[in-house]
Amino acid sequence: MNASTRDPGFVGRGALLAEAAALLADGRHLTLGGLPGVGKSRLARVLAARPAVGDGAHVVDLAPLRKGALLPHLIAGAVGLDVSDGRPARDRLLSRLAGRDALLVLDNAEHLADACRDLVPELLWRCPGVRVLVTSRLPLRTAAERLLVVEPLSEEAAMELFLARARAAAPGGSCPPPHDVLARSLCRRLDLLPLALELAAARLASLSLGELEHALDIGDDLAPARCDPERRPAHHHSLSTALGRSHELCPPAQRLLWARLSVFIGAFTAEDAVQVCADRLLPDVAGGLDGLAEGSLVHGRDEAFWLPVTVRTYGMRLLVALGESARQQERYRAWRDRP
Repeated sequence: MNASTRDPGFVGRGALLAEAAALLADGRHLTLGGLPGVGKSRLARVLAARPAVGDGAHVVDLAPLRKGALLPHLIAGAVGLDVSDGRPARDRLLSRLAGRDALLVLDNAEHLADACRDLVPELLWRCPGVRVLVTSRLPLRTAAERLLVVEPLSEEAAMELFLARARAAAPGGSCPPPHDVLARSLCRRLDLLPLALELAAARLASLSLGELEHALDIGDDLAPARCDPERRPAHHHSLSTALGRSHELCPPAQRLLWARLSVFIGAFTAEDAVQVCADRLLPDVAGGLDGLAEGSLVHGRDEAFWLPVTVRTYGMRLLVALGESARQQERYRAWRDRP
């Protein structure tokens, strides 16, 4: 039985799963990167469920942890160690894993990048049978790390997921047909992100497609009425919480740049971003742009950049909250209408 059959939400990921499994088998540290809501955690958990290591896999959700110093304690608990007696958790963890053939999954690691960057190399050195799989919007940049960026779904896979979730949300009710133009437009509008698609489809239990489109127009973050912790982690209960978590992890200059870049409709160059966004509060636009791109919040190809729709929409809210919307729109129009 393949992964997509076991998990109806895991569609269109067969090739990605095979690539990730090959990278993990060939190396010992793989980091899955990509946009919030793109499916990094789900891919990691599907990989962890495969019988690829003799002593099994240990999945550790780092999202609730706020202090990097407690990282060894959290992992130790996940592998069955009781560290409540006060003995050094790090040494005991490394001793426990030293003779193991195991996979350690560190899920949602971006806010603990420094602590992970400190622990993972020593773990790989002292525990030669252990492989480490990390999900993080930002790479750890260790010597052994291999980075695989998880891209959004193809349009066909996005429609398959959207329709499957819509049928599950309203069994026996009306469901858009596979070639519905508005449904496809909604999928593209949601950046073909699995989280966004699932949240949107769940709303079809009470809304029509047209009403759902209007809800998105007025800024609905698609938060469900009830949250199922078995289906998704707490920080992924809405688009706003998923993006908000990424926003919190950005340095102040990147947060400001994210908001200001939201005025761009379509692609822009680094020089365009400087002209529209730079001032005394934000002198290093190029550096901030590189940081947002590294964190998958800005996409770039052939020296052109653009914001995914969901990221841009969140940025527009930030800009309004900062009181800069009118000023930035004026700067954008002046740049757009230049001779």
